[in-house]
Amino acid sequence: MTGNETHRWLQPRLAEVPQELRDDILRLLETTPGLDLSDPADALAMAALAGLKQVVAGAGDRSEALRLLAADAALTYAFEAAAEEGRAAELAARVGLDGELGRRLAEEALSQDRPGAEES
Repeated sequence: MTGNETHRWLQPRLAEVPQELRDDILRLLETTPGLDLSDPADALAMAALAGLKQVVAGAGDRSEALRLLAADAALTYAFEAAAEEGRAAELAARVGLDGELGRRLAEEALSQDRPGAEES
């Protein structure tokens, strides 16, 4: 792991995580553009949202399971980091159902209602 605050914060928490899941959580952090790795709560939340977007755009089968678990774990860690700093409510407002995640879910629902959108 590199020497940034997010990786330093995350390292002890990943010690007991299965290797495949650990690798996918780290891959989310490494491949999500524009992360501020000096803020673990924000970086992990944004990486989690990127992972969820990848799952939605994916094959829609079991091959997406590990990525979904990694995104879920990253979001859980984001809230743990935010709670340690007394920022859990702020993070929830920004990325939860009233924030970024809610916006993305609404956009997805609208795109499925458009003519020509794939039927579920």
